[in-house]
Amino acid sequence: MIGNHLRQRHRDNRGSATVELVLVTPILMVLALFVVAAGRSGEALRQVQHAADNGARAASQAAAIRRASVGHAAALADLRASGRSCIDQSIQVTSVTVGQLDAVKVSVSCQVDHVGLRLLGLSERRVEAESIESIDVYRAS
Repeated sequence: MIGNHLRQRHRDNRGSATVELVLVTPILMVLALFVVAAGRSGEALRQVQHAADNGARAASQAAAIRRASVGHAAALADLRASGRSCIDQSIQVTSVTVGQLDAVKVSVSCQVDHVGLRLLGLSERRVEAESIESIDVYRAS
């Protein structure tokens, strides 16, 4: 009697691992997609900060008449070279005064690319960064 009960119990557990796997797999896939989305957001933020830094550095060394175009071109080239996490970029180059120093400020923003992650229903997210560099008076002539 006890042997039959144990066999019956053992037979009832068959296939439970398959059912558990079928139930857990979609949850794990959604978690993996969230990790990818978080990685893309972090990468996009890094890209815009790097582009703003490079744009400001290049603009600070350019002549005043070319400062905006040089900064814009440098930031855009950096964004294009750094990957695909950023789409719909916006770059602004402005002259500012920091204390008594003339400087240039480059602001970069972009939309995080969520291609392949539509299943998550994520809303559009823009990341922004800015960088300020003092104008190099010896080079910017």
